[in-house]
Parts: sequence; C-alpha cells; structure tokens
Amino acid sequence: MDSDIQLTLTTGLLIRLENVQQVINGQSGSDVTNLLTALFTTNSYDKRVRPKTDQTSATTVDLDLYLVGINDINEIEGKLTTTAFLHLGWIDEFLVWSPPSYGGIGYFYIPQSDIWKPDITLENGFSKLKELGNSFINAAVTMNGQVFWKPFEVFETKCSLDTKYFPFDKQTCKLSFVVWSSGIEDVNVTLWNNGINLDYYEENSEWTVLSTAHIEASDASESRVVFSLNIERNSAYYIMNIIIPVILLSFLNVLTFALPADSGEKISQCITVFLSFSVFLTIVNAELPKTSGSIVGYYLIFQLAMGTIVITITVLQLRLHHRKDPVPPSVIKIIKCLPFNRIAAVNSTDKNKVENIQIKNTERDDVDCETETTWSDVVSSIDFVMFWTALGIVMIATIVVLTILSSH
Repeated sequence: MDSDIQLTLTTGLLIRLENVQQVINGQSGSDVTNLLTALFTTNSYDKRVRPKTDQTSATTVDLDLYLVGINDINEIEGKLTTTAFLHLGWIDEFLVWSPPSYGGIGYFYIPQSDIWKPDITLENGFSKLKELGNSFINAAVTMNGQVFWKPFEVFETKCSLDTKYFPFDKQTCKLSFVVWSSGIEDVNVTLWNNGINLDYYEENSEWTVLSTAHIEASDASESRVVFSLNIERNSAYYIMNIIIPVILLSFLNVLTFALPADSGEKISQCITVFLSFSVFLTIVNAELPKTSGSIVGYYLIFQLAMGTIVITITVLQLRLHHRKDPVPPSVIKIIKCLPFNRIAAVNSTDKNKVENIQIKNTERDDVDCETETTWSDVVSSIDFVMFWTALGIVMIATIVVLTILSSH
C-alpha cells in the first residue's frame, strides 16, 4: 500500500515538473500555433510589404559569406564555381511579440517563402538571375523581429583570369551581391561581422586561398557588397608532370651534337626526341591553360623550335660529312674563327693516321690545312660548338623562365 502511495506521489511530481518545464521553454504546440496565428492571421502579415513601420526609412540587411569550397575554375569561359552560403539578417518590425504571452517562446522557424526577404542576387553571376535559397530552407525569427536567413548555393561567377604565370599564377575573383529591384533608399545591404568566413571551408587540391577581402560598393541608386577571393594555383603537380619532363627532353635534344656522324644514330636521336616531345605535348595538352599569353606556352614553343633547329643542323651536317671534295679555304677560315673549334689535321703522307690538334689564334694564319682538313673534321667542329651553344641557350632560357615564374 505504501509503495502505491509513493508511486502516485512520484508520478504527480514528475507531471508537475514537466508542465513547468514546458511553460518555461515554450514547448507547447498550442502556444506556437497561437503565436503564428497572431502574427500572420490576426495582424494580417503580408510578405509583399517591406517590414518597416516607417516606409520612408530603409531596411538594413547585414550580410556575411561562408565559403564551403572552390569547385572549379574555367580559364576559357572565365568562370569561378564555388559552394557557399550567405548569412543574412534584418529586423522585421511586423514579427515582434512578447514571449510571456505565448508560453515563453523566444524564437521560431518558418519557411523562407512565408516572410519578406530582400531581393539580393549575385550581380556578376554566370547564369540568369534567380532567387537565393530554396523552398525547404527555413528562416529563424526572434521575439524582437530579428530574422536570420542562410541560403545555400553553388555560385558561378564571372572572373577575369590571367594565366601568364601558369602554373605559379595567382587570381583574384569577386562575388558581388546587389539588391536588384529595390533602391538604396528602401533596402541597404551592409557587411556584417566577418565578411568572408572560412570556418566551413574545405581545401581544394588545385587552388589555395591566400586572402579574402570585402567592401561595401554601394552607389547612389543601388546597394551592393563585393567579396574578393585571392587564390593561388598549387604548382607542384605541374612542375613534376610538365616542366621537369620538358627540361629533361630538351637536354636529350642537345645530346644529339655529342654523337659522332659516323655512328649512324645522329638523325635517329634528334627525330626520336622531337617525336617524344610532340607526343608528350599531346598528352599534357588537357592540363595546359587554353588561353594565350602563358610564359610556359612560349617556353614549350621555344623547345619545339629548338628541336626543329637541331634536326635541320643535323641533316646539313650529315650532308657535309659524306662530301668527298676538298674543303674550300674560306670554310676552313670560318671554322677556325669559331670559338672552341677542334680541327682534325690529317697527315697527307699517311691518311690512315689522324691526330687531333688545337691551333692557337696567333698561329692560325700560318698553318696550311687545305690538304689536312676534311669535311668530317668540319662536322666535328660544328658538333663541338653547337653542343655547348645549344646547351647554354637551353640552360639560360630555362633558368630565366623558372625565375620569372617563381618570383611572381
């Protein structure tokens, strides 16, 4: 019997505590219904009316941008695609109530389509203008009329891209939000607390956010807020898969001049390297920017031109190498004037023995090599000079290009 009485007392106490808690937290469904009825039916709330008692004063809308991720950057179309959501807040003077009159309710959520919203849109969007958010997104309304709205979007923004310093390029893209229909005297959009917030940002494998900026760029007739993203391309992938292979192929191209003409592999070497370079460009073409003006693009054209020059010189060398007529004195003098030349002097009495000699500049005019110098010697001298010349040109061009790109 005592246990039954104790159970009854305990149950009654729990019911009373639950009722008190329900009143304090405003969790009664009837209280919420009464509140919504009073605001939207009794007070005849009309979302077409700007929520300002004094219609001559502007409604101030505060705005922040929460960047979630950078999806894609299209160089050809000049398009930046980002995932983000806006955090907007304003005072709706028609949605104000006294919490004690409705069970202590301090706030409620309501679909965005049921209340007044500012006609804010992405001014520099890539597609047609559309309403922010979606029908399933709710706005939070507090007892003093403060409205919080967080529309989530995938923004496609026009962005002028400069790929001159690819793959070390840095880009600045802007997202401009403007009040499209209402004038600044009716709706004034301003920055809130953080501008661009990166708390929810997920790193992109290709692009890194360096910094952000935001300004209020309102004019006499329109109210707008502009957010800027300063981003940098991650260059490691392009260095490993494009720049370094091109540099290695360029040195293989120069090694053509190190092969003797008698080996029979000279022309095969330069053509093979040239074809390898052409096939490589075809493979990596999808990774290169499709716009003109890239320094890397000019560098690739330079390497392609070097391959063409090497093939041309090699063909001429082989043509000279197989000539049987004597070398004209004028050609000998030209060869002797070349820096670092090496002339193979052939003994006229024993042409089976060949001795390589270096002739000093002061002795060149006194030596008669008309019967000692062959076309093979001329080709050998051209090889020696062209090897160091081509190597120097390739190294200087590579160092200059990498210095310009990395110092940007």
